Amino acid sequence: MVNPTPELSDLRKLVRAYGVLAGTCDNERAIVGRISRRWIAVEVERMLALADIPYRFFYSNRGREILASEFFSGQDLDPTEIDPDTLDIPVRGRKIYINSNRIPKLEPQIDAAVVAANLLLGVQLYGHRGKGFKSVDHDLIIAAMLQDTLGKKHRYSSFDPDKFIAITDRYILAEFGKRVCEKTRHLQTALSAFLDNIEPSGVEPEIANAIAAIMISRLRLTARAAGDAVLSFAGRVQRQELIDKGIDPDVEFAERPFLERDYALAVRALKLPGVDHSALREPIRSTLMIAVQDALDEPAKRFRLAGRRGKAVHDVHTNMPVMEYYVAAEAPNALATLHLASLEMMRYLEKGRRKSYSTMLAHAFRLSAIAEATLGSALEPGIATIALLHDVVEDGSSQVTGYDQSLQKIMFRFGGPIAAMVSEVTDSNVKQDAQQKAMATFNHPELMMPDKQYNTGRLNKMALKATDADRPYTLAGIIVKLIDTIVSFDEGIRDPDLMSGWWRHSGVRIYWAERVRGAIIKPLLERLVMEVQHSQDGSGEPQMDLETRRQLRSGLSLIAIMLDYADWYAAQNLAILAGEFALDRRERDKLIRGFFNPDLPVIDYQRQLLETWLTEERLDRQIAAGQVPNKSYVALYPRSVGDHPHRDISTFHDYVHSARRRIQIRRELGLYSPRKRIRWQSRINEVIALYDYRMLDSQRDN
Repeated sequence: MVNPTPELSDLRKLVRAYGVLAGTCDNERAIVGRISRRWIAVEVERMLALADIPYRFFYSNRGREILASEFFSGQDLDPTEIDPDTLDIPVRGRKIYINSNRIPKLEPQIDAAVVAANLLLGVQLYGHRGKGFKSVDHDLIIAAMLQDTLGKKHRYSSFDPDKFIAITDRYILAEFGKRVCEKTRHLQTALSAFLDNIEPSGVEPEIANAIAAIMISRLRLTARAAGDAVLSFAGRVQRQELIDKGIDPDVEFAERPFLERDYALAVRALKLPGVDHSALREPIRSTLMIAVQDALDEPAKRFRLAGRRGKAVHDVHTNMPVMEYYVAAEAPNALATLHLASLEMMRYLEKGRRKSYSTMLAHAFRLSAIAEATLGSALEPGIATIALLHDVVEDGSSQVTGYDQSLQKIMFRFGGPIAAMVSEVTDSNVKQDAQQKAMATFNHPELMMPDKQYNTGRLNKMALKATDADRPYTLAGIIVKLIDTIVSFDEGIRDPDLMSGWWRHSGVRIYWAERVRGAIIKPLLERLVMEVQHSQDGSGEPQMDLETRRQLRSGLSLIAIMLDYADWYAAQNLAILAGEFALDRRERDKLIRGFFNPDLPVIDYQRQLLETWLTEERLDRQIAAGQVPNKSYVALYPRSVGDHPHRDISTFHDYVHSARRRIQIRRELGLYSPRKRIRWQSRINEVIALYDYRMLDSQRDN
């Protein structure tokens, strides 16, 4: 018998749903469904030379937009007037590199859940001619998000792929409660009947609206793919997978059968009795449905579906009632604002992939889910909103995904306080800003709260600067920065085979963990440790409000997870380092155990490393065998232009000391015990086993 979870708040249910979506549907795409790891490897973020992009792509609208920005930067010209044949792209394009996230891709199915949820939220708030459709409650919105996850494996439930948990009724009952469980099963049953073309007699109006929202969301994804002609630009790996699925990417308008199918389903769904006209049928019929019908009648018009002002994208999103009527600036800490943030993120990051298995949307969803898991009832909508929006400005820029997102646009959409908090966690163009800001946070006489720092009474009158080094991080900023690092560590741990170039080796990974991200995270972690200790012994600020005290009490859990993931990521980096020097399993085990042994002096450990295991002779043999490009890729050497840099172990030396400090923090906070140490070692073993499995699997593919 499964004991359902105590009734959760709508906020916690929503954020948990984000986590489930990230874990179950991130490897599914519009039109084609589930894709292979090889397909995902082709999509990971990297820099592409224009000359290496299929030439025919530059005749598309998106292709011409890229040519306009790269060959005519600063000029206000019409991209449609550019003739690619006049630019000598095969030659000049060898020296011009762009982010691969600017290339159109099939959207992840997660996007459909975001669209459906926001459509239903619009019905809930503005249906019944503005009175609100109260039977479309938030549990139904969660059910609409979860219905497609049933039966799928949750990849973040374990490091071991053989131990992934499946999403079942029992799982939803345990994690979301009885009402969400019942509504999810009821909705899936009604949806299956609808798809089987069974007469929908007796379907409740709220279920009819949910079915319509789901069908519309699927059509929206297919329409964007058709507008970008994504299938026709598929690479070798993707083409073979499409063919295996019975899809011919070489035919003209390859997306047409799927567009016709999803259009017909959406037409049927919008005719269901009970579908709200003013908040759902009318805004969708006047935008998406008309645009798709035009594209089917006149295929040349399909290219209008996508792009900056795409009829099936921009027009649909901006005419959704939640986007048109809801004023987030008046309610920065509201649940509806979090929903709107998910839609804003999706609009700008739909093409975004990370240097791992994860899409940018799934990355942000995982941040919010970990925030819920660590903060529990102390989680506020504002923190979850910042977790979703933390990368939107940087990654939604013209150089990353090809859009023009900015802090000013965030302020326009969400108001000054949220924009200011987003600016706090948005990377600056000056690399030292975040490090200086972190040190300012550590040294500041008091812990800054968002309400005090940004004065939530101000709506749009606020100066914005990405990672303003002169202002310390607020508690919300500290939380988001730490969780962002946890998720980044986790992605590296799970997907080492998808990393490429420098990131496949120990040098950049250890340097980033210690000197780049570590220079930000370590001061913030130390400040949080200090504040948690003060909250435990009662020496904290007497004027601290109750919500802040609750968040600090929950901060202990966040600290524990941060320490664990830093150790697990370090263990994998040591496994990579061991491979670069061709250590056997026994030597590798000693390398890792010594790294985390607080009783072994660092100087003795390093002497053993350099004299016994990590020798010049071993590395030279690996380089000669083609296993390592050159010494600059290895953690014991600086990144250098030349192939023969001198040894410099200073970064690795500090990396060891950081690991020993993490052990000390555990002891200070009561997080260190024989039982916890055994569990910690078990996870280290899982991380190393996963690394061996992934790299062996990668070698088979190659």
